[in-house]
Amino acid sequence: MPTYQALRNSHFRITLKSWFRGLDKAFIAIVAVLQFILTAIVVMVVYGLAQALSLLQAESTGRWDRLLVVAAWQGISFILLRALREAALMPRARAFFDALPVSAAQKFQADSRLALLGYSFLWLPVGWCLFTAATPEKTSLVLAELVIISLCVNLAVLRGATRPAALAFGALVLFAAQDTGRWIEPVRLLAAVIALAALWRSYLPGGLPVRHRRSAGGFADRLALRSGLVIPLLTHELRSNLAVRLGCIAATLGACLVLIEVRTSDASQASVVVFVAAVAALGLYSLPALCRDTLLGKLHFLAGHPAFARRMRFAAYAIPCALFVIALSIAAPFDRSGTALRDASVFSLLFVAGVAGARLGIPAIRWAMPLACMIALIILSAMIGAQ
Repeated sequence: MPTYQALRNSHFRITLKSWFRGLDKAFIAIVAVLQFILTAIVVMVVYGLAQALSLLQAESTGRWDRLLVVAAWQGISFILLRALREAALMPRARAFFDALPVSAAQKFQADSRLALLGYSFLWLPVGWCLFTAATPEKTSLVLAELVIISLCVNLAVLRGATRPAALAFGALVLFAAQDTGRWIEPVRLLAAVIALAALWRSYLPGGLPVRHRRSAGGFADRLALRSGLVIPLLTHELRSNLAVRLGCIAATLGACLVLIEVRTSDASQASVVVFVAAVAALGLYSLPALCRDTLLGKLHFLAGHPAFARRMRFAAYAIPCALFVIALSIAAPFDRSGTALRDASVFSLLFVAGVAGARLGIPAIRWAMPLACMIALIILSAMIGAQ
């Protein structure tokens, strides 16, 4: 019989697998094209964060510098954990597990483990900082206290525990505001203990406030009916899935803009549309079929109603197509290759083919679509570089 921790681990793995399905091929193609420039940017980011963390235990670091470092760590860690909230914290099933004989210690342990996994690439600068530290023992203690307090703040906020979150945030400010002195280490330890106690209180019975579901307004009801319930599905059932897809597209656009600014060679022929279009095509082509299958699986008794099927079909295809067009429209003004129309046309055709293949349930589309986008990305990028 699977344990509670094993169930949470399976949910974490399966959720991430469904979110990133097909996008891994796009990332491989992008890395193959960008090569050394992308590697240099990643190393610079990790090195910068490692140098910032090393300031926390340096006696010459001022109070405001410490506050800025802690604020940067807290902001990045919260964004990562918020993006992985559905996979790491399983919020939708909280009411169900609260009715089961699962102890508070098991819930606390499972949330903490998966949240630490959610910190993902932040462990790279931590490891770098520890490897290059002059006093590894002291640095390890400071970083452990920072991770514990920030984790308590993030978990309390994401669980909706207002008072524990405020108390843990106060402990984080106390940790960051401590300057050099004899009492700095005891105060930091006290801050970590306060944050842990506040978070633990939220896991005890009565630690979370009862939240009442707000009724939707008249406009929201009309919008839900006119979209065949696709909009409520995307905003509630599939919001994390959609957020990851849109986040990958936005991250690709941001990476392209950063590369244009930092590259030392001529950037007059830099292409942005080709990369954004590749990730957008891979991230959105399966969304219409996913919406349709999810709706019909949950509301199969409405499938025979002609009005429902018509509205659902239109919204399920129109929304992903609109998102695809918006992504290309945002990327086009930054494109300097002169081939934006050609690149957009190629990936638009691939996007349409992927939508059709996913709708028809063709199994080969799962590998053919990523492979075609990867080949098209490499070829089009090489053609731009040869001009």
